[in-house]
Amino acid sequence: MDSTFRDEDLVEEREELMVSYSENNSRPIMKKAHFLKPFVTSSIDGFQGMLRPSPSPELKASSLSVSFRGWRLPNKKFQFWVKKMVALHKPTWLKSGIFEAIKASTYRIHKNPSLILSLAQNWCPETNAFVFPWGEATITLEDVNVLLGFSISGSSVFASLQSSEMKEAVEKLQKRCQGSMKQESWISSFVDDEMEHEAFLVLWLSKFVFPDKFCSSISSDVFPLAVRLARGERIAFAPAVLANLYNDLGHICVLASIQNVLASSLFKLVQVWIWERFKSIRPEAKVIPRGQPRIAQWSGLKQRFKNVGLIIFHGNFDWRPYSEPLENWNPPRFYVEEAKWVRIDESLDGDYDDDDEFVSFARCVRVSKLVGIGVVENYYPNRVAMQFGLAQDVPVLGTNHRRNFTEEEAWDDYNKPLVGLKLYFPSRVATASVTTRYRDWWAKSVSEMRKESMETFNVSSTVDHYDDSDDDIPLKIVPLSQVYQKLDDEMKKAKHSTNKRRKRAREDDESAAETEDDESADTEDDESADTEDDESAETEDDDNMTIAQRINSRKKSDDIENTEGERSRLVADNNVSGLPQKLAYGDETVATTQEETEQKNNENKSSNGVAAEKEEDDERLKQRKLAIKELALKTEARMLKVENTLAKIKQWKLTRLHTKKPLVSS
Repeated sequence: MDSTFRDEDLVEEREELMVSYSENNSRPIMKKAHFLKPFVTSSIDGFQGMLRPSPSPELKASSLSVSFRGWRLPNKKFQFWVKKMVALHKPTWLKSGIFEAIKASTYRIHKNPSLILSLAQNWCPETNAFVFPWGEATITLEDVNVLLGFSISGSSVFASLQSSEMKEAVEKLQKRCQGSMKQESWISSFVDDEMEHEAFLVLWLSKFVFPDKFCSSISSDVFPLAVRLARGERIAFAPAVLANLYNDLGHICVLASIQNVLASSLFKLVQVWIWERFKSIRPEAKVIPRGQPRIAQWSGLKQRFKNVGLIIFHGNFDWRPYSEPLENWNPPRFYVEEAKWVRIDESLDGDYDDDDEFVSFARCVRVSKLVGIGVVENYYPNRVAMQFGLAQDVPVLGTNHRRNFTEEEAWDDYNKPLVGLKLYFPSRVATASVTTRYRDWWAKSVSEMRKESMETFNVSSTVDHYDDSDDDIPLKIVPLSQVYQKLDDEMKKAKHSTNKRRKRAREDDESAAETEDDESADTEDDESADTEDDESAETEDDDNMTIAQRINSRKKSDDIENTEGERSRLVADNNVSGLPQKLAYGDETVATTQEETEQKNNENKSSNGVAAEKEEDDERLKQRKLAIKELALKTEARMLKVENTLAKIKQWKLTRLHTKKPLVSS
C-alpha cells in the first residue's frame, strides 16, 4: 500500500466501479471519477486505515460537562464601532482579507449546547472527523471560509513583525492596556485616537477570532496581529481557527466524561455547520440581506427541535450545501457549472486577488498540517472527498500522521508553493458517489464498530461489579435520544387522540360543563406555549449538560402534559408500545386514559353528576401526577447509576487506548 503522494497528483482521474451514495442498494456502474489522494492503492484486505472513536456515542454524552467560553455575542457598542470603522478602513480590510469576517462577527448566533454535544460525541481525534454509521464528515477549511469569512491564504498567525514602526505600534497598545480592561473602557479610551483602528482590531481578535478561556475582553497576545492587519497584511486565519476547534473537539471527546472542559474556540461554527448540513433539524433560515455574509441567515434563530442526536447519527446529510443557489449570496468562484481542470501558475499562487479563490480550493482539498494558537492539528480532506464534490475511495492517513511538528514545520507543510499544481474543479451539481470497495470497507468497519460497542458495554466484563437485581425492568441500554424521541412521538399521538375525545364530549354535553372544558383547554394551551419558550431559553444558557439535568429540565414541561394522563411507560427497549397504555413501575399502576374516558362518558349520562365528576377527575389527576413524579425520580436514580458506570467504562477505555500499539501505514 502506497501512502505517499505528490502535490501534482492531488486529484486522480480514473475509471472505477462506482455506486451512488444517496441511493440504497444501487447497482455498481463502471465510470470515470475523480479522487482525492492519498487513498489505498492495493487490496483493502486486512487494511485498518479507519480510526474510530469510542463506541455508543449517544451514551457517552451522559457525563459531558463543557463550557463554551469562546462563544461571544456582539453588543450594540461593538456593532456601532464596526459601522464607524468600516466607513474608514474598508479598503484595508478587503486587502487583508478580514472584511467578510468582521461582518460575520456582527451577527448573533444563539448557543445550543445540547445540539453541539450531540454532534461532538461522534468525533474521532485521530482523524479529526465525525464518524457515523453512514460515513465520515468534518468541518473543513471551506466551511471556515464560507461561514465565518476567514482567509485560507496569507501569512501565518505567528509571523514576526517586519518593521520597527510596527513594533512601536505594539508598544503603544501595551502601554494603553491597563490590566484586564473591559470592552467599554477599551472603546472609550481610543475614540478618535490615532491608534483607534488597531484598538478596534484588538477587540475584534480578542472576542471573535481567538477568545480565551477566561472570558477576557482584551488579550495582549493579539496586539501584533492587529498591527499587521491594520497595515493591510493578509493573515491566514482559517487554518488557525480550525486547528483550535479540532483541538477542543478532541478534548471534549477524550476528557469531558471525567472532567470539566473549557472550550475557547469558535463553536458557533459547529452549530451553524449542523444547520447547513442537516436540513431536517434546523430552524427556518432567514433571507440574507443584500451584501451580507451567509451566516446572516441564522442570526437570532434558535433550535426548535429536541432530541436531534439520533437524526444526526443516522444521516440525511447535505454534502455540498454551499453549491445550491441562495438569494442575495454569491458562492465562491470554484463552484463552477461545468467541471474543468485548472493549472496553478505564478499569476495565481501568491497574488491575493479574485483568483485567490482557486488557490484556496487547492488548500481546502490538500492533506496538510494546521497551525493554531499553540497547537498543531492534522487535516484530512481525503476522508471527506464528497464534501468537495469528488468521489470517495478508501482513504489513508498521511505519511507524517504521528510525527510531532513544530509550528514552523507545520506552517511550511501547509503553505507549500502550489505553482504547477493541476486542479480539478467538479461541477456544483455533481452527485456524491463512492467506489464499491469503499462501500464494502465501510460496511465492514461499521460492523466492527457495533461489535466493539457490544463488547465494551458488556458491563460485567469491563467494571468490577454492577448489581441490577433491584431493577424491575431488564437492563438493555439504548440511546437516550432514541427513547426520548419515541416518547415524544407517542405523546403527540396521545395528545391528538385526547383532543378528539374532548371534542366529542363537548358536543354531547350541552350543559355548563361544556364551558368549563373549553376554558380548561385554553389554559393548557397557554401553559404549553410558555413552557416551550422557557425550555428554549434554558437550552441556550445551559453549558453543563448531564443526564440528571436533562431529566430535571424535561420534567418541568412534562408535569403540564402529564395532567392529560397520556404518558407511556419508560422502557429501555427499541420497541416502545403504543398509547394509550398503563404507566407502571413496580406495584404502582396508573389507569389508561381510555378507561378513564369511558368512565367519564358513563358518568356524564347523569344529569346532576357534573360536580361529582369534576371532583373525581381532580383526584385522579393528583394520583396520576404523584405516580409520574415517583417514576421520574426512580428513572433519574437509575440514570445516575448508569452515569457512574459509564465513567468507569471510560477510564477503562482510556487505559486500553494508551496500551494499544500505534497504527502505522505502510
